[in-house]
This record gives sequence, structure tokens and C-alpha cells, in this order.
Amino acid sequence: MLNGAVPDTAPMPTPPDTGNVDKIRDILFGAQMRDYDRRFTTLEERLLRESGELRDDMHRRLTATEQFLRGELESLSASLSAEQRDRKQGVRDAMDATANVNRELSDRVAALAEQVAQQQREMRNALSDQLRQLAEDTSRRHQELSETLRREAFELRSAKADRTAIAAMFAEFAQRLADGEPR
Repeated sequence: MLNGAVPDTAPMPTPPDTGNVDKIRDILFGAQMRDYDRRFTTLEERLLRESGELRDDMHRRLTATEQFLRGELESLSASLSAEQRDRKQGVRDAMDATANVNRELSDRVAALAEQVAQQQREMRNALSDQLRQLAEDTSRRHQELSETLRREAFELRSAKADRTAIAAMFAEFAQRLADGEPR
């Protein structure tokens, strides 16, 4: 019976009655099985309790995380809205400034155009005045020259010999030459 070997001469065990087997099993392993059952029950209760605690802890943590994320999301949303408002206001300010610069530039261009037009009108008026004065001077000089020419022509006419008188004189001279009269 060394090493737990069964001798060949030992009678073969007959199958016990199942009711007896349960009793034997209960006698041999009952206390141990009840201890295992109690341990399993305790372990199961502990696992259920810890699982519940873990679930509650995870739920609390998820809730806290969700609240934190909602808070962050609301904060980011508020920041984004503020940034959008600031940018819109900045764009509006830039557009207003651009419109003011354009308006001011247009006013300056209009003023400069008006100044140029005024200077052109003044130059045109000055040129017109000079042309009118030159025309008057020319007319006056023309009249003076015409008067001078008329006066000198009159003087020349009055100083020159009359054609009929000269013709009469030549006719008389020719007659005398023809008659042979001495002078």
C-alpha cells in the first residue's frame, strides 16, 4: 500500500448507494463545502457591494465629469460668443473707419476739384479780361491809325495838283507848242 497503489488482490469496491454517497460526501466534505459556500456567498456579497460602490463611484465621477464638461462647454461657448461679438464690433469699427476715410477723402477731392475749378474760372476771367483789353487797345490803335491815315490822305489830297488842272496845263502847253508861241 505504498504510494497509494491498490493491490491486485484487493476486492473491487462495489458502487455504493447514492444516498450513502451523499451522506459520506457530506460527512467528509460537508463542513468544507459549507465553508466554501459561506466564503462564496461572502465573496459574492462583497463583489456585489464593491461593484455597486464602483458603479456609484463611476456614476458620481461621470456626473462630475459631465458637469465639468458642461461648465467648460458653456464657458467656451460664452467666450466664443464674446469673441464673435468683439470681432463683429471690430469689423464694424473698421468698416466705419474706412467709410470715414473714404468720406473724408471724397470731401478733400471735391474741395480740391472745386479749388481747381475756381482757379480755372479766375484764370479764364483774367484771360478774357486781357483779351478784351487787348481788343480794345487794338481797336483804339486801329481807330488812331485810321484817323492818322485819313488825315494824312487828306493832307496829300490837298497838297497834290489837280488832274484837270494839269491836263489843262498840258493842253495849253501843247497848244502853244503847236502855235509856235514862245512861252
